[in-house]
Amino acid sequence: MMKAYVGLPYTPLADNSSITSNNFLSSGNGSGTGDSITSDDFFSSGNAPKRCCCEWIVSLCRCLLAPLAWIKCIFVGLFQCVTWSCPSPNEWDFVIYLLRFVAYAASTAGVRDGTLQAVVDLSTIAGPILSIWLGKGVSRCAVSSTLNPTETLGGRGEWLWPKGEGRNNDTAPPLPETHPKVILYFHGGAFVLCNSVTHRVITYELCRRTNVPVCVPLYSRPPHAKFPLALNQMTDIYENFVSHYGASNIILAGDSAGGNLCLTTCLNSFQNRGLPPPGKVILLSPWCDLTVESESQPSMKDNAPTDYLPVPLISRFSADYLPDDTMPDNPLVSPLFADASDLRSACPNVFLCYGTGEELLDQNRILAQMLQPTELVELEKMPHVSPLFSTPIYGANAAVDENNLPQPAYGLSRIVDFINTN
Repeated sequence: MMKAYVGLPYTPLADNSSITSNNFLSSGNGSGTGDSITSDDFFSSGNAPKRCCCEWIVSLCRCLLAPLAWIKCIFVGLFQCVTWSCPSPNEWDFVIYLLRFVAYAASTAGVRDGTLQAVVDLSTIAGPILSIWLGKGVSRCAVSSTLNPTETLGGRGEWLWPKGEGRNNDTAPPLPETHPKVILYFHGGAFVLCNSVTHRVITYELCRRTNVPVCVPLYSRPPHAKFPLALNQMTDIYENFVSHYGASNIILAGDSAGGNLCLTTCLNSFQNRGLPPPGKVILLSPWCDLTVESESQPSMKDNAPTDYLPVPLISRFSADYLPDDTMPDNPLVSPLFADASDLRSACPNVFLCYGTGEELLDQNRILAQMLQPTELVELEKMPHVSPLFSTPIYGANAAVDENNLPQPAYGLSRIVDFINTN
């Protein structure tokens, strides 16, 4: 349908010789053939605590430099407190209400995306606390450092693996020789927000319940980094993973904008680099149509009361991601405009999950018709990426009673089953 767009030229930022153990999972420099990457380079831990501390301070400063935005947010929040009411006292409704409260306050107050990004990045301060809480059964290490010195908050990643099964006294992830499969998880956040820390609520559970190592690479984000930088970075990383694991052993997963990157990485890898498709692809409420027309889809309006995403905020994030000269109906931006047969060839074994109460419902159902997924899960009346909130709300042991699971926990359980099925 839009094949003229699919032939997007790829220009490496540097040659292969620049890829080292300190920068492999960073900003995607190099063509990613893996010729100059050894196993020790690829699987080194690359921890940089001083750098993480500096980045946290930078995020804090960015937040403090926008006092007017916070004043407006306070007034908008006070107004919402008077006019809004939580639908019911149960924990699930309260969490979704809280997400709506924050998102609509930020959108109405006009808080800039860079400030919102800094606020979310401050969540990394919870790292030590989460390390104690989540460390019961899993090890983690941050991977690599940035290649692009101007990208202070991008270009890192995180590994998770079963506790005690890592190398070097469990400080580095296991090699493919002992753990042949890997989950490569692209985090969501409308391309602008979130990181590996915010998504530990699901990546930790996937690792714990499947015993498969998980890698969460971070990509350069708007408003400072535009398309196709993040796509090229993720395609580079996928290509390097193929050289170490083999495509059939890679489980490519992502939610929302991360789901978009999963689809576009598969398309870009298959069509423009001649790479084989991953063994499995897991898509959680993928954002697969960034056009202005998508904002007028019926579910955008009908499901606004049950979802937590303000449509104006979606539109703003989309504009931030795209350069002025890029058409939003480019299949490498909006995979819904790809040829259906091309999409199925690039993603032959897909798990697709979304909620019937989310604003992206219509585009996800169109995607399901195009992909003909191996497994399709519609979660009744659930908002955007509801499995992400399963463990924080229902606990890690929600799957004990498989016959009486809440919808988000049911979705997460189906994902785990899909990964564990050969």
